Amino acid sequence: MRTRWLLAVGLALAGCRGSRDDGAGAQPRASARAAASAPSAASAASAASAPAASTCSPSCASVERCEAGRCVPACPDDQVYVPSTGPEGFLMGHGPPGSFDQKHRVILTRPFCMDATEVTVAAYRRCVEAGTCTLPQLNDINSNYRSIYHREDHPLNMVNYKQAKAYCESLGRRLPTEAEFEWAAGHGDGRAWPWGDSPNPTCENHTADFTPGGAPKRDPAGDVGCYGGGTSAVRSFPLGASKWPAGDLYELGGNVWEWVEDCYLPYPAGELVDPAPAGDPRLGGDCYVHSLRGGGWNRSTASLHPYFRAGSKWTYRVGALGFRCVTGAR
Repeated sequence: MRTRWLLAVGLALAGCRGSRDDGAGAQPRASARAAASAPSAASAASAASAPAASTCSPSCASVERCEAGRCVPACPDDQVYVPSTGPEGFLMGHGPPGSFDQKHRVILTRPFCMDATEVTVAAYRRCVEAGTCTLPQLNDINSNYRSIYHREDHPLNMVNYKQAKAYCESLGRRLPTEAEFEWAAGHGDGRAWPWGDSPNPTCENHTADFTPGGAPKRDPAGDVGCYGGGTSAVRSFPLGASKWPAGDLYELGGNVWEWVEDCYLPYPAGELVDPAPAGDPRLGGDCYVHSLRGGGWNRSTASLHPYFRAGSKWTYRVGALGFRCVTGAR
């Protein structure tokens, strides 16, 4: 059985080529030729012995660099390189044909860099103090941005979709697509959780911040969950990280739900290549309800599955909803 919530009403080119000196230029005067001959010979010998600059073919993506003839990750220090899926793609979704979340094949032809953690209070505060970002909602007791809490290393919450999008764009980044999130969390191998098929998450094994059974509807943001009400600091659950060769992605399951770029719509049938977020045709291509991914501290283990999705109107600002950014390849 699949559970789904609709919150509030129901988230360089581095192909390297070495320059070469072709020797063009003015000829030396005859009187200076003898003196110049020794350094010229030495330079020629040096150039001949120097290793050729490596080249990569095909050229590397903008999130890669060419090294020893092959493309290697070149993500910012706070991000993790996630490779393309390869031509076989991966099965996205979980439902039977014709269902809202039906399985369908997705191929991602380009790698991307994803924030290793959810965007923190400290990072967002720098954006606000620079005059680029707007304040989160501060009236809620679970608002991590309140300075009295000293939660600088907790995920930033209480921001709506447009605030999250604006933050990412201020860094030259963007929100991830649903396909990127599911690929980053699930690796396309059918695993049950971002960290693999086992262990199953419990309050004792510290794989994620969640609420066994889910928070009661009468108090969805109350003092519930394995670690009490509210979020945990980022990187609190290394055992629950989604591990890629280039690094670990933390809390892709639990802690806070995360805004993604896509509109919350039924999955299409058939194969998709590099799916771009689509608007709601009922709204003339606009999008009012966006997809959310990852689950939160006040939700059950069902929301931790890599394929699980929920949705919320873009204006929603709650204590169990945050975001992270990606850098896409050009």
